[in-house]
Amino acid sequence: MDLYPINLNIKDTVCLVIGGGDVAVRKIDELCSCGARVVVISPEVLPAVERMADEGKVKWHSREYTRGDLENAFLVFAATNNRNVQQEIEVEAGERNILFNSVDDPDASSFHVPARVRRGNFLLTISTGGGSPALSAQLRRQLDAEYGPEYQQFVDLLGGIRKRIVADGKRAESHKLLFEKLLQLNILTQIRDRDWIALERDLCAILPDEIDVRELLDPIRQVNQCDGSLE
Repeated sequence: MDLYPINLNIKDTVCLVIGGGDVAVRKIDELCSCGARVVVISPEVLPAVERMADEGKVKWHSREYTRGDLENAFLVFAATNNRNVQQEIEVEAGERNILFNSVDDPDASSFHVPARVRRGNFLLTISTGGGSPALSAQLRRQLDAEYGPEYQQFVDLLGGIRKRIVADGKRAESHKLLFEKLLQLNILTQIRDRDWIALERDLCAILPDEIDVRELLDPIRQVNQCDGSLE
């Protein structure tokens, strides 16, 4: 199966999870973290799902799946322990052209969820096309150890710079050259070491004078003051 890689914006979309076990809980957590409007259908769910429903984070229908439940859904996860029900959901999803994932049948799924390492907007994904989830998990652990929380701060900083640079109206070629110079700096190390003086000095040497470097760095400094994860 040749899968097309894509990152979806599911904020405020209806995402359906049918099932209430351990796998369903993981899917629900991931969907909620991306701002989806999560609907759960299952006669029984784990306490974690009940709590999320009580807190208004998800909408829970305490019953079995019935045909028609997929109406208005953007994507659906079939996470039941009943093979016949899984197939019924697959059929309805196909008829409605809804993105469908069967947690126990990659070949029946129209999309797969890759193993991933997330640091804010910094996202690494690993997929074997369903061929070896164990290998994907092993690679995820390796990447998780290699790419620490400083990458989130790095991406946030570059994003802040990009917004200011793009707004200057200059040609894209000049922007590219500037970011190539930025990537040659030791920004990651300076963030990891909290060497704000050196980082501010290096950025000031490259960025246009009209960009307030201290203003750019303030959010990163504040996060690091409150978060000991980089220590």
